[in-house]
Amino acid sequence: MTPRAPAMTPDDRRASIIAATLPLLRDRGRAVSTKEIAKAAGIAEGTIFRVFESKDALLEATVHGAFDNTALLLELAGVDRGLPLPERLAAAVTLLQEHLRGVFALMTALASSGQPMQPPKHDKEAHRRREEATAELDRAFVDLIGEDADQLRVSPTTFIGYLRMLTLSSVHPMLGGEPTTADDLVDVLLEGARQRPTTRPASQRASRPTSPPASRATSPRTTSTRKKA
Repeated sequence: MTPRAPAMTPDDRRASIIAATLPLLRDRGRAVSTKEIAKAAGIAEGTIFRVFESKDALLEATVHGAFDNTALLLELAGVDRGLPLPERLAAAVTLLQEHLRGVFALMTALASSGQPMQPPKHDKEAHRRREEATAELDRAFVDLIGEDADQLRVSPTTFIGYLRMLTLSSVHPMLGGEPTTADDLVDVLLEGARQRPTTRPASQRASRPTSPPASRATSPRTTSTRKKA
């Protein structure tokens, strides 16, 4: 028996169909059928076409939704502000890594199905939207730093720019390398990668012996010459 779709607003129905389509699209690429999507969404197949003009329109909306930061921003807002700065940032980086992995998985699946994603449009409006989305994400991370900004020797905005780039490279499938945890990434950026020497009281620090300057060293030949004189 065909499942009866529960009552929803048009926007909620659209969002629920996209949410059901996204994991299928990551797994099967464009080969996924509307029958499979309807089953995952718990609706009749015909309901899909009352919301979307075609399967391609649904897939395009799903791809666009995968890049949307709205859900990620809500998750970042839920990070406990009572945690120490390194733990707050590590929790946020974990969320960003998961979001980016999902985007890369989708790109890989579409490429494997023979219909890779189209490159972004180079029109002014598309560029403005991308920059706005990045700025929103940066503001959410800066807000996480909060009053702990005085612990940084660079501005929070500069720090978050570095953090965003490192997070992106840590999950990019084409870069390879060893897996990087959110904790390690934050630690290296906050504390640096140099070995931290053990700090000891000044009274316990042994001074290194120094050799006398070469000009003051007395050679056997010099001593012999003085005796003859």
